[in-house]
Parts: sequence; structure tokens; C-alpha cells
Amino acid sequence: MDYEQDYVMRLIKQMMQALAKIIFKKTNEEEISETILTTGSEGEKEIDLFHMADNGQINEAENLLYEHLDTSDMSQLRNAFAFYEHINEYQNDFLEEHNYSREEVLEGIKNISEEFGVLGLVDALL
Repeated sequence: MDYEQDYVMRLIKQMMQALAKIIFKKTNEEEISETILTTGSEGEKEIDLFHMADNGQINEAENLLYEHLDTSDMSQLRNAFAFYEHINEYQNDFLEEHNYSREEVLEGIKNISEEFGVLGLVDALL
């Protein structure tokens, strides 16, 4: 079972690297930036999705990501990919403990990709 999960983890990591190169012209050396979500126009509130996920609130962070998604802003696609790339680095035990799975990471990437119209690219890399 761990071997299968490790394979999915590596697959996701390689796919994310390829997507970053193709869509954002990102090199492997570039660091993933924190994914800060700014909500509301008046009295804007900043939410650190990485911090939420690190504290076990993975599903809640993912829900906020989708709630405030603006598909006309490609920087949000980059942030969403960074979010899923960050989650993919968690150990399987941590994911299971917080009711999340490696397969949900992959599904999230596909859903976001579909929202931004690049699902065909993701499917081609799988």
C-alpha cells in the first residue's frame, strides 16, 4: 500500500513540475511561494492556506481555495497548484489522520485544471 501511495506522490510531483514549466515557465530551482488567500473587497482578510493545511485543516483550506477562485486570474492557478504541491509533500499518515488522501490531491489538481481550461494538458501528462 505504501509503495502505491509513494508512486502516486512521485507521479503528482513530476506532473506538477512539468505543468509549472509549460504553463508558468518555472524552473525546478524556484521555490513554491506561500499561498495566501485574500478574501472580500472591504476589510480584506488574508488567509494562509499552507498554514491551515499544516495544522490539519486540509479540507477547510481546499474549500476556501475553491470559494475564492477567480478563473480569469492565472496567478490563482499557480497558487492552487502550489497548494496541491504542498499537500502532496505530506506523509500518508498525516493525510489519513486528517481525512485526506493522495488520490484527493490528484483529483483536486484535475478539478482546478478543468476550472482554468487546462485539463487536457494535465490528462496528457498522466
